[in-house]
Amino acid sequence: MAKKIIMVNKHILIIGLILLFYGCNDSKKNQPLSLEYLSSLSQNIQERAEKRVKYLELTGLFKLDSAANTFGKNPSNKFVLDIEYLPSSLGSISLFKNKVKFNSLEKSLIYDSVGNQIDSLALYIDSNGNSIELYYKFLKWQVITRSGALYLRLWDAKNPAIKAFKGFNSYEAKSEFIIEGDFKYYKSKHTESVSSKLGINDNTDFIGKVEFAYNDKSYTLDVGSQGFTMVGDLTSGESTYGGGRYLYLDLPKTDGKISLDFNYLYNPPCAFSEFTTCLFPPQQNQLPIEIKAGERIDKAL
Repeated sequence: MAKKIIMVNKHILIIGLILLFYGCNDSKKNQPLSLEYLSSLSQNIQERAEKRVKYLELTGLFKLDSAANTFGKNPSNKFVLDIEYLPSSLGSISLFKNKVKFNSLEKSLIYDSVGNQIDSLALYIDSNGNSIELYYKFLKWQVITRSGALYLRLWDAKNPAIKAFKGFNSYEAKSEFIIEGDFKYYKSKHTESVSSKLGINDNTDFIGKVEFAYNDKSYTLDVGSQGFTMVGDLTSGESTYGGGRYLYLDLPKTDGKISLDFNYLYNPPCAFSEFTTCLFPPQQNQLPIEIKAGERIDKAL
């Protein structure tokens, strides 16, 4: 009888230790975040909000061809801009075999970034695939390169979308989404074709991958240069942006431990404007779990 009591007590002790172990894990998992951490996260959100004006200013994105690509307010232009202060035809961009040229129309007062008036100009495409920026009143434009094709991109500093946008909501920050992972650099960068907002694939480089555990299961994410990481999960298209979200990781100099703080996940540029060209997370970065952390898609009131 005494032996049976000892065995029962032993089982109770084991069960108690197991419950204590998981209880400690849950306590650690759900421990409150410090005021310092919450303040830093809030500051990051505010800084991102201020930088997003450049996306809200976007007012046009047009693919160029070899013809004279005219743009302005008049419907006769190839690219029509519904902006009241523009002239009927602002200018034209022509493509030649090895040259891109801009010509102003209707004697519009067009300037470069240092105030030189521009009537006609050969546009040099730099190593990043961009030309210089040109200006007319509140309008700015440049030629950009995406997937080997040239596009005309325009920003309007008076775009009504700037005042109309009140921001996005975010999930409540939680300690369970601050996860330690193992980062490993690739021997050489991997270049992969990934889908984009333009509806065509574009090449992007991955320099390593991070492996982490969530709810006792292991997952990996491919990581780009400077820690840039595209993440999709089961909230994508529901409570978060359908094209996934972005995160920057603080990378170690060599393979080693790394912190993934999903509370810092944020919406890509295409959540703000149809005139963006952002990339979507590749298949291997589509996580089969819900990451209820970071920025949501529902807008603040």
